[in-house]
Amino acid sequence: MFATRRAFWAIGLPALILAAGVTGCSDDDEDNMTAPVDPGSAYVRVAHLSPDAPEVDIWVDGAVALEDVAFEQFSPYLELDAGTRRVQVTPADQTEPLVIDAEVTLAEGIYYTVAATGRLASIMPAVLVDDVTVDASLARVRFVLTSPDAPAVDVTLTDGTVLFSDVRFGEAEGYVAVQEGTYDLQVRVAGTETVALSFGDVPLDGNTTYSVFATGFLTDGSIAAQVAIDNPGAGGITIGLQPATATLRVAHLSPDAPNVDVYLDGEALPGLTGVPFRAVSGYLSAGAATHNVQVFVAGTTVDPVIDADVTLLPGAAYTVAATGLAGDEDLSPLVLMDDRDGASMGNASVRFVHASPDAPPVDIEVASGPTLFMDVPFRSFAGYAEVGAGSYDLEVRLSDGGALALSVPGVPLMSGSSYTVFAVGLAGDGSLDALLVEDSP
Repeated sequence: MFATRRAFWAIGLPALILAAGVTGCSDDDEDNMTAPVDPGSAYVRVAHLSPDAPEVDIWVDGAVALEDVAFEQFSPYLELDAGTRRVQVTPADQTEPLVIDAEVTLAEGIYYTVAATGRLASIMPAVLVDDVTVDASLARVRFVLTSPDAPAVDVTLTDGTVLFSDVRFGEAEGYVAVQEGTYDLQVRVAGTETVALSFGDVPLDGNTTYSVFATGFLTDGSIAAQVAIDNPGAGGITIGLQPATATLRVAHLSPDAPNVDVYLDGEALPGLTGVPFRAVSGYLSAGAATHNVQVFVAGTTVDPVIDADVTLLPGAAYTVAATGLAGDEDLSPLVLMDDRDGASMGNASVRFVHASPDAPPVDIEVASGPTLFMDVPFRSFAGYAEVGAGSYDLEVRLSDGGALALSVPGVPLMSGSSYTVFAVGLAGDGSLDALLVEDSP
């Protein structure tokens, strides 16, 4: 059960504003301290989160407090007297122009993060109230969206559990408590299952409070995240996260379809133009997000024969196979999650995918040996099974009655490797065949 609350205060500063900070502290003891509260003091860290802004200097009450602050840098918490403080910002190593000249009222005993957000031309300030409370058995975390071109988002686990909902640019969603551990997080377009990006293997420790800031631009691919440790520590330690990736390959398994061109998110994939029947590409890297896959008749860019959205999970591998008959207007993608880790030494790992449109459900057997997979229908598959490495004579038999549909002699399965056997072609015209593809690197 997660409880959330808003913890966002916006303080009106001039339109041209740069707030910034430095990463880390030089004093190891400060980095490991628990956040203090001294009577009469407030605590402020500053963060430079404007993607196209230059380095800056930060002035407090007429004195330079921080110098040469770059994008994505955070300061430690600075102890300031509570009350009204004058904050000024200039280009690095200059005394003018003043891009900030404002008075900010700080409350006694309160922790703040002051962040510059937005593009330089329309830069906006955000002043966040930080809750530095820690829980011995839980991690506490909040999410702040500072990517200027990102839509409103939900932040979820990969199973769809929503941690933060409908977070908009410049907003911070309140802290939630989660069990310590390592998490794969998805950033989804708010209210949808469309994943804009993912962050894989995010470590969250108990007895620690975090703020996750989405930074950079979504459209140019520079979007990333900075995880600031609010407590314990001095507040200036951050963990940089890059968007997670996945791998995918494409297979043309439609017997009557012409050669095709494959597009991902509106761009032709390198090496995947003029792809013939039975071709299976190598693996390509893509962001762990929701992608649009389109398949066109080679040389055309209208009326795709396949147009589908596919969501890739962090670190996972996929095969997207075009299956069915173009003549029956039954072309559709079959999306498979692949095992590229291989098998234990001395064994091979193998699965079976039924991609023959007119063949009934089938069993896969070793000739004069055991049945490996049973009753696999068209557009379905049987998961990986380990067998001893070696050369196998395989038989494809109809599940209903056991008639032999296809003999596949001498299938080589190497030690430590994983494979997919595709049934391709048509049973009715005698073109039914088996296509062996290695999945492991």
